[in-house]
Order: sequence, then C-alpha cells, then structure tokens
Amino acid sequence: MKSSSAKDHSWRFVTNHAQVLECISADPRARLRDIAASVGITERATAQIVKDLEEAGYLTKSRDGRRNTYEVHGDLPLRHARHRHRTVGDLIRFLDPNEASG
Repeated sequence: MKSSSAKDHSWRFVTNHAQVLECISADPRARLRDIAASVGITERATAQIVKDLEEAGYLTKSRDGRRNTYEVHGDLPLRHARHRHRTVGDLIRFLDPNEASG
C-alpha cells in the first residue's frame, strides 16, 4: 500500500469554497484563522473565499461586537448549470460530518 505524501493531496474532489461554506454553516461565528486551519489553506485565501461567497449572495456577513457572524443562504442553487437543481443547503448537508452520524 502506498504511503501518504504531499503529492496525494495535489487535488481534491471538494473545492475550498465548499469547505469554507460548510465550516461557516457549522459555526457562523468562526474566525477566519480557525476556518483556514480546518480547510488547510491560508487566512488570506479564506478571506478571499468569504468575499467571493458574500459577493455571490451565498453568505451575509454582519458585525457582532468584535466578531463577524455569517448567515449562509442554503436555499440558493449551486452555480454550475448541471447542478442548479441542488441547493447550497444540499451541499452542506452532504459535506457535514455530523449529518452522517446523526
């Protein structure tokens, strides 16, 4: 059996955007640094992804004291024409590790 290496992780089935969205859905008050650590990307990349998701209407960000709070709009369709029959909520439920056990 082949051992794990950096080469094994050169691509993924699930995009960083999807993973960030799932992290925010699980914890709407998550800090960018915590999301970045969970996804395995930089804080700067995470901030850009959050901006992308917000500009596309999939997230709403609001200030709550010194922290941001996010609202995921799970009723919106996925972006690709082949997948528009599915919603962001469908994707999050698929990715959520707690959904499989509960």
